[in-house]
Amino acid sequence: MTWQNLLYAVFVAGLPLFLLSFALVAWALHRGWLEGETVREIQVSIKALEKAQKDKKRRRRMDPALGKWFSFGGGFYGLVAVYTLLLIEWADMVTFMRGLGGIVIDLHLSALIRLVVELIVNSIMNFVQAIGWPVYWLSQSRSAWILLFVAYAGYWTGMKTAHYAWRRGWVAAVEARITSRFGGGGAKK
Repeated sequence: MTWQNLLYAVFVAGLPLFLLSFALVAWALHRGWLEGETVREIQVSIKALEKAQKDKKRRRRMDPALGKWFSFGGGFYGLVAVYTLLLIEWADMVTFMRGLGGIVIDLHLSALIRLVVELIVNSIMNFVQAIGWPVYWLSQSRSAWILLFVAYAGYWTGMKTAHYAWRRGWVAAVEARITSRFGGGGAKK
């Protein structure tokens, strides 16, 4: 292990998963979707919510970001799947935007149909890759185990920090500041 590998893992896996877990867990705690006094209790709450979301009779409508997280299974695995999907989709979006000029210039029906088919196929392939994120990560990096360890550390730290921020009332304060600045109805508990 080199310092470069560790630094790479922190910026590619640890920091993004810290931010994602912080945002999603803080929001879920604030909205009343999750509860717990420790990270372990929050993880138990995540498992219970995951089971409830799989049951069509007990399923509740969630915010889109939380819904995506739980559609991938919730917890660490689901969060890394969401992050992997975001990485893959970002790369595809950049490629799409680069090729958009050619489509606008040609503007043939066949080019438009091909574009729609490519988008659908890419979305399905990206979803499959995101679900199988360990394979994707192993193929992208020689230091996948370091990435995995640092990613879990970022996830756990993000959950712990989200719980701390929620207990201190910081999440509610940020929401109040955002709604006062941009308007809106606020969170429903």
